[in-house]
Amino acid sequence: MNISIIGLGSVGNAAFTVLQEHHSVTGYDIDGRGRWEDVISSDATLVCVSTDAGEDNQLDMSNINSVAKRLSDDEYQGVMIVKSTLQPGTMDSIADRHPNLSISYVPEFLREKNAVEWFANPDRIVYSADGISEQATLACFDWVPSETPRIKMSHLEAEFGKLAHNAYIATKVTFTCEIERLCKIYSIDAKKVMEVVWRDRRVNNPAHLTPYLGGFNGKCVPKDTQALANEDPDSNSTLHKLHERGEFGRVKERLD
Repeated sequence: MNISIIGLGSVGNAAFTVLQEHHSVTGYDIDGRGRWEDVISSDATLVCVSTDAGEDNQLDMSNINSVAKRLSDDEYQGVMIVKSTLQPGTMDSIADRHPNLSISYVPEFLREKNAVEWFANPDRIVYSADGISEQATLACFDWVPSETPRIKMSHLEAEFGKLAHNAYIATKVTFTCEIERLCKIYSIDAKKVMEVVWRDRRVNNPAHLTPYLGGFNGKCVPKDTQALANEDPDSNSTLHKLHERGEFGRVKERLD
């Protein structure tokens, strides 16, 4: 399969590194790497451009919309597979504005510091696609072991699923920070307290439940937690409070 990758940041680079072992792969980035002609001639293009939070705390969809428009204007015949984190409703909006494009959404769940390893060993393939788009999307990831779940859903469900995933990570980290704060008041070891939690078979994983590592941070979790909270009209909801506690944790970490 001939695959192109648009956007060679952490996700795009990980995708390029792994996919070239299984398919014919080319990369394209606005910094001058690659040729647009190779994108247009590919069977599928993975869109891995940045969607950072804007001044309004909404995820900025300008890069995604720009790529979709250019592919549509150039009458791209392959499948546009979006990997970037999206504001809910983006995929349906692209479908409405560019009906000539075949599109699918496959949100990425890699960990930035181990991006290649995580892309190469996904826990699941979440996707939203139909018809030709679905066939091409699954073919792109046909190297992933068959026992790895392929989970099909609507565009909106996949968009919310990605944000919910990162918000859940933020929940665990924020909870751990709160326990750490409480343990400090009582002069007890937060690591021992939290080991009681993660040793449980229903949890059984110390990731994000380890004290003394500070609040949740990185490129994705903070902005995605905010993006999910933005979708909730109740400003007093738990989602909004979660983001506020996360912001407090990061401020406290800088002050300590």
